[in-house]
Amino acid sequence: MKYKGGKMSDFEDEGIRQYLSFFDKNQCKFLLEEIMRSRDFSRIFYSEEEFMLQGKDLGTNPRPGRNLAGKLNTEFIFGDERFQKELGGLMGGRYRILDYKFVMGVPRTMLPEWIDKSLGDALVANLGEYVRKEFRDITYFRGIDFHQDIIDFPDKESNFVTVYIYLDKVNEKSSPLFVLPQSHLLGATTFPHDLTKVGENAFLYKNGYGNSMRLETLRLTGEGGSMYIWHSNLLHGTQPHGEDMPRISIRILAEKNTTEISDCPIDRANKRVTGSLSLRKTRLDIDNEGKVLIKGNYLNKSV
Repeated sequence: MKYKGGKMSDFEDEGIRQYLSFFDKNQCKFLLEEIMRSRDFSRIFYSEEEFMLQGKDLGTNPRPGRNLAGKLNTEFIFGDERFQKELGGLMGGRYRILDYKFVMGVPRTMLPEWIDKSLGDALVANLGEYVRKEFRDITYFRGIDFHQDIIDFPDKESNFVTVYIYLDKVNEKSSPLFVLPQSHLLGATTFPHDLTKVGENAFLYKNGYGNSMRLETLRLTGEGGSMYIWHSNLLHGTQPHGEDMPRISIRILAEKNTTEISDCPIDRANKRVTGSLSLRKTRLDIDNEGKVLIKGNYLNKSV
């Protein structure tokens, strides 16, 4: 099985490593079919009237006891020795899995019009609160602006990576990931990030510490089984899904064992950062109750 891995220094320089067709396509397809059989996706959303009766609901993402990825067989991923070797190589040998879940890019054809209008140009279009409680074992989204995965971890050090695996072919229309390679070198910055479009596929990125970089956008397309591993501070996002079928992937967070002293790629990358490796407050777009304070999804309007 062929895949693009390159050198470990790629991760230090670019903040991301790509592995095209890393996992068996048929195993990914079988897992995808299991997910699709788990529910009638045309019934997952509340009606507008039902939603108004529910009121504001926080904490709608998968969690222990409510996580479909923990109930289906993913041994072909976690038990793969090549997968374990790649993560171990990036993080100095020992690591632990922080979290894993299925994420679904919801096609506009599946999204009720009233929800689409309600979201408008939201920076983070997580659909969880609109989903019936029994189906909240997957994360559903309609595009999300450029962000870092450390957004969910105030006060945490940048010692973890995201693993993203496509379960089916992802093309230009099926909500491919957009990433800004090298953006991790400016460290952890508060969302929404200081980005200015300076070219057809380029942005000027500032980190608030007097440092800036001109960055080119990379779209991640690939066959089912393709895997991408990126630094917790790499900027990435997606546009709304343009095809009729949902784009379902598995997202894994893996953390370096901080009790070990090592000179591994994630350590070397962090030593090159011109900025902060942690944040007390990771986002400014919502208040403590989850009320939206800032709108204007830049990625979905400008890329």
